[in-house]
Amino acid sequence: MKTIKKILLGLAVAAMMPVAAQAQNCADFFSARTPAPSYRYNQASKSATCYSGSKYKFVLEVAANVEYRVQFYASPVFNNEVQVKIVEGEGNVLYDLPGKIDDGEAKKGTTCLQDYSDPKTNKLVHPYFDFTSQNATRLTFMIDIKEHMDYQEEPVYDEWGTLIEMKKKAVVPEGGPEKVKGCFTVYIVDKPVENGGSF
Repeated sequence: MKTIKKILLGLAVAAMMPVAAQAQNCADFFSARTPAPSYRYNQASKSATCYSGSKYKFVLEVAANVEYRVQFYASPVFNNEVQVKIVEGEGNVLYDLPGKIDDGEAKKGTTCLQDYSDPKTNKLVHPYFDFTSQNATRLTFMIDIKEHMDYQEEPVYDEWGTLIEMKKKAVVPEGGPEKVKGCFTVYIVDKPVENGGSF
């Protein structure tokens, strides 16, 4: 009888494993990160389950004379199809950036998620945003996760029928875009600034 119970328990655990594998614990993101030297982890950092086709808002209270470095991360399921607006105080827009650029090479200040090549070191750098203020203020991050779309490549021809390029085209599934979920993370580190600063 004990053997049958063990077998049934084993089957139940095995059946639950795919569900557990799909479940996301977004907070696990922070356990694998260590702040760069001189920076300390800021407890305001947040990683939460989000859905495609949805908008989110996150507020960071900024202390005077502290340098903040903010980075954004998203689950691969979102395919970097995100728009992030960073607003200071009562509406001063500091950044309004897509998660990635479709054409050309990403450069510093052009995306909020897509890595870019640092010309000085020739290494890939994940976008980051530094802020300091002489007075306490507030930063609001407006996060717009776009609808999840599948893409297919379509040929583009010139007037003589010569293939110019293959261009990605969104394919809307029957019934509309699929709703997907994943993690979106606002990772914040900070350090004191002796001379203060301003936005």
